[in-house]
This record gives sequence, structure tokens and C-alpha cells, in this order.
Amino acid sequence: MTIYRKQLLQIMFNKIKIIFVMNALEIGGAEKFFYDLLKHLDKEKFEPQLATVIGGGALENDFRALNIPLHIFGLRRVRYWSGIKQFYQLYCLFIKEKPQIVHTQLFAADLWGRLAAWLARVPIIITTEQNINYDQSWIRELLKRITYHFAAATVAISSAVKRYARYKYNVSKEKIVVIPNDVDVEEFEQQLALALAAKPVKTIILTVGRLVEQKGQKYLLEAFAELKNNENFELWIVGEGPLRAVLEQQAKELNIEKQVKFLGACRDIPILLSQASLFVFPSLWEGLGIAVLEAAIAKVPIVASAVDGILDIIEDNETGYLVEAGDSEDLQFTIEKMLSNPGRAKFMADVAYAKVKNNFDIKVVARKYEELYLSFPRKRESSE
Repeated sequence: MTIYRKQLLQIMFNKIKIIFVMNALEIGGAEKFFYDLLKHLDKEKFEPQLATVIGGGALENDFRALNIPLHIFGLRRVRYWSGIKQFYQLYCLFIKEKPQIVHTQLFAADLWGRLAAWLARVPIIITTEQNINYDQSWIRELLKRITYHFAAATVAISSAVKRYARYKYNVSKEKIVVIPNDVDVEEFEQQLALALAAKPVKTIILTVGRLVEQKGQKYLLEAFAELKNNENFELWIVGEGPLRAVLEQQAKELNIEKQVKFLGACRDIPILLSQASLFVFPSLWEGLGIAVLEAAIAKVPIVASAVDGILDIIEDNETGYLVEAGDSEDLQFTIEKMLSNPGRAKFMADVAYAKVKNNFDIKVVARKYEELYLSFPRKRESSE
């Protein structure tokens, strides 16, 4: 009897053992997604574990509180062949634990996790594709394309990411499905209830995202500087990244440094959203946009770029306003339009809330992943 047959027979009588593999436990949308999924998986059907290839991070205590086995490998960022040690550690883990499924996300975890799982003869390998990476190197693209062939299924977090993965990595349409990232509506609303307070005297415009070219904060700064009566506004920029110094210098050159607050990486997003009158998401491209989902649950009016990924959430003039990506004049005009019509803004915020709660709540998303996990053993059994 082959190892595949033994493991698949175990599935019929035991919980399905899944080892999730990710880069690290830092604050980010992909990390929060795995946390939510692990928290809400049906533990009567599944036996999850988590492994990392680049060490721990700020969310380590949160993951440990889930009371699942946690394997932290690696103390530095993995770059291609320097990750052989992490690959070997994963391979040994898979041989020892004999999972029925390995589920990976993000580049280092995808590369070493898929390869190690394939060599360890894990029956089912699943990957979640989190973003559209137009600026990745050719070697990274090649390595992802090669190891994609080991995956039984790819989950794209939006229709845009699905199109990207099919084109960029030659993923067949039979092996790819769209399941969006989530927001834990119940938990987020509890945090919002604790955070509710009087609005600040000034009108707060909030944006959340890594300080990188993709997120387009430079265009928001340009738009903010041109707002009428902008002395009555404050712009709060949440996130950390390599462009922080550049953006801070831009704010000084635009003479708005006193009205712009760079808050860095922050876990208190519900508190900030409770203070905000408007949420702006000026990305140049996007996989989905977890921050937009959270703003919708907070019922904060949203202005966002009309790019693939965002279009799965925001319908122009229905759940928010869309603007041309990289167009600071359009962004300025649309911000002023939203702020000048609070009645319309509230209506769209309410519609966005209902849409996100019905389609992106973790309870909905977790059930879709459970259906995916359960589908493969039945398919493999029936094919033997």
C-alpha cells in the first residue's frame, strides 16, 4: 500500500492534518488571513499546524494563543538558495508529521514549502496567491513558475489575482479558484465598540498600507496638499516601509508636514478607523486590499483606486468612489466630493458594510477553504 493510500485512508476516519507554511509572523494582511483561518477552522474536522521559514515576529503571541503546534524555522530573510536549511527543516517536519495537506503562501514559504512537501510526498499541496507582483525579478518568477507545478490547487484572493496567476505562472484553470481574503467581522466590531469615541476637531483622512511604490501614498500627499481648507484636515498614514523617509520629505516640501502623521505599523486599526471621516486607498495595483475590507466594516466612507482587486470590493458610486490610479487631481476632486456630501457618503458606507459582511466575513471564507480541503481526498479516493 503506497504512502498516498495510507494517508488518504486515514482521512476517512481521522481529522485531516494540515501544515500551513508562511514566511514569518509579522503584521500584515497575509499573516492576519492565516491567523483568522487557523482560528476559525473546524477543529473537529481538521488538525492544523503552522510553520514559518523566516522566524517569528510581532504576531507570535497571537498565533501561540491559538494552541496549535507552531514550528518557527529561520532567523533571517530567505533569499533563494540561502534557504536550504529552512527547506531541510520543512522536509523533516513533513516526513515526521505526515500531513495530508500542506498550504503555503508568500514567496519564501511557497518556494521551500512546495518543494519540501513534494519531495516528502505530501498528497495535497495548496497555495494562496496573495498579490500581483509586477516588479518581481525574473529569477523569482521562474522559481515560482517551476514550483507551481507541485500544487494541486491555487487559491487566488481576487479575480484579478486569478488572471495574473494564470498568465504569469501558467496555472491551469482547473487548478485555480477564487476565495477572497477576509475580515473577522465579529471581532472587528467588538474592537470598534471599545474604540468608539468623539470625533477629533479636525477631519481625519486615513490610509493604511506598506510604504512602497505599489500603495501610491505619494499621490495622496499631492492630493491632500491641494484640498480646499486643508488646514482643517489631518492625514494619518499607517504603515512602514522603505519609502517612509521619501514620503516624509515630500510632506515637508508640500508644506503639509504639520497636518500629516506617519504612524508606522499599527495594530490599533479599529481605534484609528473610529476617528476617521474618510478612508483613502490610492494603490497603483492590488491583490484585494484587506484595509479596504476593514474600513467597510467600520462604516467609514471609502475612496480607492479603480484597479483590479479593489473592484471586487468597491463599486463606484455604490459602495464608495473610485479614482484613476496615480492621478492626484482626480483623487483631490473625489475626496472633496465625498467630504462635501456626508449623506451620500453614509449611504455608500452602509452598502459597503453589508457587502463585506455578506461576502468577506471569515466565517464565510473559512467554510470555503474547508470545502476545498475536503474535496481533494474524495477526488483522490474516487480516482484510485
